[in-house]
Amino acid sequence: MSLKIIVTDTQSALGQALEHDLEREQCQMLSPKIQWDDAFAVREYLTQHKPDVVINTFGWEEAPSESQQQLLPIVAGNIANACASLGVPLVHFSSYQVFGLDNKSSHSEKDIPAPVNSAGKAFFAAEQAIEHSTTRFIILRLGWIIGSIGDNHLTRLLTAIQTKQPITLNTRLRGAPTLLSDAVRVCIALVKQIACGAENWGIMHYCSGDALNEAEFGEQLVQLLAQQHLLNQDANFTLIDTAPSNEPMSAVLGCRHIRDAFGIQARPWRPSLLPLVKQWFHSQSLKQ
Repeated sequence: MSLKIIVTDTQSALGQALEHDLEREQCQMLSPKIQWDDAFAVREYLTQHKPDVVINTFGWEEAPSESQQQLLPIVAGNIANACASLGVPLVHFSSYQVFGLDNKSSHSEKDIPAPVNSAGKAFFAAEQAIEHSTTRFIILRLGWIIGSIGDNHLTRLLTAIQTKQPITLNTRLRGAPTLLSDAVRVCIALVKQIACGAENWGIMHYCSGDALNEAEFGEQLVQLLAQQHLLNQDANFTLIDTAPSNEPMSAVLGCRHIRDAFGIQARPWRPSLLPLVKQWFHSQSLKQ
């Protein structure tokens, strides 16, 4: 089965990873350079090319810029409206940052979003724009992402360690690190099942099944670097134990819904940490 898939942004780390994996699938991938904030241009392009599914990666970053935050709900609404008028399914990426400061160990899809920072508010506004515009959608919320490219928990720590910058890690912040490639795997699995007639729509959560706090993740990374003789000096860590005021304490997402609806199982992240670190060091060496 050859699918025609539109991916809205292949410049980000998520978009690059998705493009890389889709190239190995039996599909035609389109990534047009159009103004996604132009509702007419979006509808015209989708009408002309008649995709089987649209994957919206536009603006998805762990820390989207101010301009990305402003565009997120506009673009999401334009795409959702066009998809609704043409009967095209939409898969849209969102974030754990839509949640608030409650002390829950994990969040389910039934929990009410209450974002406390501008990124979370933008992600939530984009979700609402989609829910108000179409019915055949999956909003895929992700937790902590780790990968060898882009701006994420792993690359930020590695950069700080290598440049001998001080690092503050909060023992109150918890997450279940999810490989960028694993998030892409899940997205492609959703698309394939949609193409085969699956009608399970709505908000879905995905993250790995192995949670820990921010300090524990940093300590595990340092231990691995030391074992591989990649640590030139002790990492300059400062540990704090303070409830955050501008982000959710837990980035752990309950994944039962996506498992029950699509049979998707969470994968562990620890076995892949060393390969990711080696990939990052290799890419850094190529820049020198």
